[in-house]
Amino acid sequence: MRSWSDPRSWLSGAALAAALSVCSPAGAWVDAPPGFSRPPADDSTRLAAIPPSPTASEPPALDPSPERGVAASDAEPGSLPDSLARELSGPLFEDPRAERTISLPPGIPVPDYPLIITPSVETLIQIFTARDRERFGRWIARSGRYLDMIQRIFRARGLPEELAYTAMIESGFSPYAVSRVGAKGMWQFMEGTARRYGLTVNRWVDERLDPVRATVAAAQYLGDLYDMFGHWFLAQAAYNAGEARIAKAIQRTGTSDFWALTRTPHLPDETKLFVPQILAATVITREPARFGFDVDPAPALAYEDVPVARSLDLETVARLAGVAEERVRELNPSLVARVTPPTGEYTLRLPEGTGARFTAALEATPSGELTVWGLHRVGRSQTLAEIARLYRISPQRLTEVNHLVGGRLRGIAELIVPVSNREKTVVGSASLRPVQPVASRTPAGPREVVVRRGDTLAAIGARYGVKPHVLARLNGMDPEGRLPIGTRLRLVTP
Repeated sequence: MRSWSDPRSWLSGAALAAALSVCSPAGAWVDAPPGFSRPPADDSTRLAAIPPSPTASEPPALDPSPERGVAASDAEPGSLPDSLARELSGPLFEDPRAERTISLPPGIPVPDYPLIITPSVETLIQIFTARDRERFGRWIARSGRYLDMIQRIFRARGLPEELAYTAMIESGFSPYAVSRVGAKGMWQFMEGTARRYGLTVNRWVDERLDPVRATVAAAQYLGDLYDMFGHWFLAQAAYNAGEARIAKAIQRTGTSDFWALTRTPHLPDETKLFVPQILAATVITREPARFGFDVDPAPALAYEDVPVARSLDLETVARLAGVAEERVRELNPSLVARVTPPTGEYTLRLPEGTGARFTAALEATPSGELTVWGLHRVGRSQTLAEIARLYRISPQRLTEVNHLVGGRLRGIAELIVPVSNREKTVVGSASLRPVQPVASRTPAGPREVVVRRGDTLAAIGARYGVKPHVLARLNGMDPEGRLPIGTRLRLVTP
């Protein structure tokens, strides 16, 4: 996934140099955090120590720039400045002999996910706790909203809880994150991958922005990547770069060791740093006070699910529930038009304790006083002001609902519009398109499959009810040939 907030895209060579300047001289160790083991006392593997927590007399260099709801850097998301690429090349990518495993307190089972420290992990810990301390502190605060939910979903699916910190590096735990290449949400799904994992993406709803549903999809995707590559570091690298690219790197080098792959030219620099950033974020966030962070995580979102069977704008929902509209928006970020879909039942999230009031108020409101939302076909010569007058809505509101840039209609075929029940028969004309039912979240069956470790045409065919020779013909391949992991196989005729 391409990340709008990828630290690689806003770290500079100067920032890295500043972070490194707080380290002890090469090979000299300061006190390590509890649970950390030191590396071997071999000159070839000695590492700079993790710096002690900053003190009042040693203020860290802070990034004064505010965090925005889009890419937090002028650089391309996921890109690596040349200066930083040069600084983090060579021995930092990556000598496995220099790994240090983090030990856990007695009585806690060793997790599936190996928490290790390498030179690049240490460097990134230094950067997160020095120059980019303010930004990382915001991420720690925001983690309180979602971290427990993410870890519960991962535990329920048998995945390591540490995978939750993937979202910290992808988006800083922001459900509103949008990259320049179109990846969205906390887990930075591209639209095609989102649909592949059952997320709804349409004019009304974009479940990439839904923290819960997107986390379920991310758990499924990471689990599939683990099945494919057999190691969580490779699964996370594939999450960042794509499974085909990781499979190709493994095939070209003959190794499936992530750290060995980081010393080759076959992985992008951003992917080489993606896993170290997650490890660094995990180490810091598990024990933030040790690194000098005095941050209170935001409270987890408390809500209740309320089904609705009609289109309602969030302003009306908030009024009926007796809460601020902003609270309803925060709980329902996937409603991109700020309107529930006009067909089928939709499950709203409302602040805890307000569901009964909302339901009672909705039932007591005459249907003629509630707005019905539909789609308007934009005529060739129509303007935004004309359409707004037709539906008795302000141009500003129409622009907001439809995410229009500068209120322009160029290239826009349809607009979401409010049509009251009373006016429905009057303004219902050729310009109003009947709304089709929203597609089911669960697809009838996958159209393609990605080859995992140990897969054969016969095994895949048995799994999906397709004969092996049909699979070979559909995909233009030799039925007896090799089947590289990461290969996409078509299951149905396009």
